[in-house]
Amino acid sequence: MKNFSNRIILNRWYAKWTAENYIRTLNKFNEYMKQITFGKRGVDTPELITLQDIDMFIKMQRVHWLTATTCNNYLAWIKMWLKYNYIMWKKVIDYRRIITAREPQKKIEALTEQEAKRLIDYFKSVPCETRREEVIKTRNFMICWLLLYTWLRVNELSNLKIEDIKEELQIIWKGNKRRVVYLFKEDFDIIDLYLFLRKDNCPYLIVSHSKNYKSDRLSNVSIENIIREWWKKAWIEQEVFPHKLRHTFATNLMRNWAKLPYIQKLLWHQNISTTQTYLSVLNSDIKEAQQLLKRYE
Repeated sequence: MKNFSNRIILNRWYAKWTAENYIRTLNKFNEYMKQITFGKRGVDTPELITLQDIDMFIKMQRVHWLTATTCNNYLAWIKMWLKYNYIMWKKVIDYRRIITAREPQKKIEALTEQEAKRLIDYFKSVPCETRREEVIKTRNFMICWLLLYTWLRVNELSNLKIEDIKEELQIIWKGNKRRVVYLFKEDFDIIDLYLFLRKDNCPYLIVSHSKNYKSDRLSNVSIENIIREWWKKAWIEQEVFPHKLRHTFATNLMRNWAKLPYIQKLLWHQNISTTQTYLSVLNSDIKEAQQLLKRYE
């Protein structure tokens, strides 16, 4: 599996965390196979794996209430594993016979304009008694701001370095593709304020200011925890997490009549049908538009 992991990172340009997800799923599948065959079969014997083994493994995952999307991801990763072994001249089952489940249409959730404003206003109004609290407040406000007004995902935000901060951020994506993020004066004002308040030499933009872990890059989980903790204090009814702020960014563009192909390009969706799913969020807006209809009486 180590060779498989290296191959998809080096040859397929997969991110390290993607490769780790592959290996994690294969380890889970391996544990299942070892359990039902008393250690006689597993991922180390791919030529002995059958379609029935894979089907039963997925059925076991559904018993544990995993979604169709998650199960399809498991199937995709097992399929990739079998394909790798086929390329390595091992006699494995035809990976093309693996059939994925039909997934329900994704429901996109985003903040309303009032909720987004309330979240921003709350981050602004947090009282501070010490300089450290002021730095943390500014950092958290900047995190919320950048997630709301750029298309950045939490992983990309946490890995940003100070030297990368330019008007056009170049983000390297899957397959060594470069994506561009545009920053404007309002964004730079917040970033400059945060950097002015900081007193450390950490190369990353967003760092921890806890007493025990000073000047370390803030992890993805820490950023998620900041958002999850503070939305409750802002009296927002629906749950808020970083990716929902990305959804809010997209619906904000749609409410302001940005063209769908432009939004697709900004979000870097490979298929415009993915971008069209954001239209479902605007149902309330469509209802308000219909209320403007002139009635002939």
